Amino acid sequence: MKIQYRVHNSVTISNFLPIKAGVYQSECKKFELLLTSNSDPKTGTVLSPKLIWRESTRPEVGFSVDHLELELAILPDGGGYSLFQHGYQSWSISRKVESTNVDKPPFLSFLQYSQENIYSKHESKVGKFISEYLTLVFNKETGNGILYAPIEQGEFGTKFEVVLGDSGNVTSVKVIYDVHCLPDLRPNAKLSIAKIKVLPFKGQPEAKLAKYFEELGIKEGPGNLPKKVPTGWCSWYYYYTKIDQKTILDNLAKVRELNLPFEFFQIDDGYQKEIGDWLVPNDKFPGGMRILADEIKRVGLKPGIWLAPFLVRKKSEFFRKYPEAILKDQNGKPVPAIYQPLWGRGYTYALDITHPTALAYIEKVFSTIVKEWGYPYLKLDFLYAGLLPGDVYNKSLSPQARYRNALELIRKVVGKNTFLLGCGAPMLPSVGIFDGMRISCDVAPFWYPEKLRVFLKDRNALCTRTALINDITRSSMHRHLWLNDPDCLLVRKKRNKMNEAQTKLMASVMAVSGGMLLVSDDLTKLETDRLDLLKKAFQLNRECQAYTPVPIGIFQDEFPPAMYNPAGYLGIWNPTEEEQTIRAAVPQGLKTKEPFLDFWTGTMVNLRIIGGHFEITLPPFGSVVVAV
Repeated sequence: MKIQYRVHNSVTISNFLPIKAGVYQSECKKFELLLTSNSDPKTGTVLSPKLIWRESTRPEVGFSVDHLELELAILPDGGGYSLFQHGYQSWSISRKVESTNVDKPPFLSFLQYSQENIYSKHESKVGKFISEYLTLVFNKETGNGILYAPIEQGEFGTKFEVVLGDSGNVTSVKVIYDVHCLPDLRPNAKLSIAKIKVLPFKGQPEAKLAKYFEELGIKEGPGNLPKKVPTGWCSWYYYYTKIDQKTILDNLAKVRELNLPFEFFQIDDGYQKEIGDWLVPNDKFPGGMRILADEIKRVGLKPGIWLAPFLVRKKSEFFRKYPEAILKDQNGKPVPAIYQPLWGRGYTYALDITHPTALAYIEKVFSTIVKEWGYPYLKLDFLYAGLLPGDVYNKSLSPQARYRNALELIRKVVGKNTFLLGCGAPMLPSVGIFDGMRISCDVAPFWYPEKLRVFLKDRNALCTRTALINDITRSSMHRHLWLNDPDCLLVRKKRNKMNEAQTKLMASVMAVSGGMLLVSDDLTKLETDRLDLLKKAFQLNRECQAYTPVPIGIFQDEFPPAMYNPAGYLGIWNPTEEEQTIRAAVPQGLKTKEPFLDFWTGTMVNLRIIGGHFEITLPPFGSVVVAV
């Protein structure tokens, strides 16, 4: 166990040594660590750490704490374990890894900080992993596993370092708290840190994960969520930034003409004059954004709009007028937040969301969009930028705390009746603020990552396959932490490299998940057969959306083979290029029997139940959805 702190750029790592039972002192004599634990056979062991500043005066100028690292004593016996590695934010991959894998982040730094936790240093060693917020280790042969997870958000970021030996034995589990600030270290005051649950179990790991999300949601979640989830249209995945007033109105007219079961109509990136100047529409929207909101309401839909509230570009009026509110490094240079060529040359930067000027601007932006323009649905994107390191105005706030404070301000301004959708958002500190949350990377009109992203070793590279992996592995967050957003469904034929089977597989996962369902095609050009698929997807989603689904096989394959929705539907698929016989465990307590009819075709499928498993042979990218 150790703590890392610094005075300006001079870094010190100090180990904790035991004084007596549950009490440890750092070698530097500055800190004392209290560790208490409570154990219950059913709920596991809860570890409660507290950090005490033991010097008689407060820390000197330039002092800050980087992180605190605690070794956990409860480890599973034997070998054969795999790890569920959870990602940091919406776009970060969450999947099963083996002891032979390497935890290797993207090659380019801007891909690392825009997709993963910039405070996590992956060593790229075989069998050594960092899992953000929570992790599971599981032996699929014996059915034994352990869940490690925080039971609360806490003031600081939480992650786990897990080391697996050659035989799949778990040699070490550490919990690491990202502090990265100067917390309130008054003499002898106790600094509370998020409590950790360690739960050994036997049986299906998916059920334990779902139960954990349920408990976390009860403690930290948003309260009662509506039975209906948002459905509708989004401009992004067909037009990207090339939208204009006519494009929006043409698609809006088509929604009514096609009698599509939509509730929301969302305008995405491309309306603003510049990133950061959210209240100034560009020349392609001569009537302004309020007129469009009124027109959307006139046809019986709720208007939605996209913004990235923590981002700003140098060309923006805000950047020029208020340079003091831009996040800067120790040398006074703006901190890059993302490189996005669609926005022009050069980097896009971040606001210092602890600065009064930035917070006042955020308040003005959200008040205007909701109360003056009339948008009750807001998609907030690239939110990770609020936690990037820099020389912030309020140095007492951890990255997680400053992010949370800014979100609470936004929620206060827009009110409880405005639907907030998070995207590119760190997961745990977002719980309790958002109504909906993107749980995957962006989908795309192609199945596999682009060759350049593969070359750059970008494990989070956007593509439909990677998005669907997260949509399954994180599916049981739905209705516990928020309404899941699996991203938009694409069903078109033109400007789409996915084949019909891949498109249907995409629709199967998204509909059975019961999460939000928005389509992002040019509705004026949609083919008749794809329109039929779209309408059936919305029909299935409508039946599934009131329930929390359970993934099946998160330790079976990287792309889990099935998902069960308690509405009474099972989706099972073959996400590979070859015919496969797919086996998926029957969820605990489910009683069902043959025959089974495919929801999409209405025909009988040769799905069998053998030895506690569903079994079916499917063609490449084949999928079926059956009532069970």
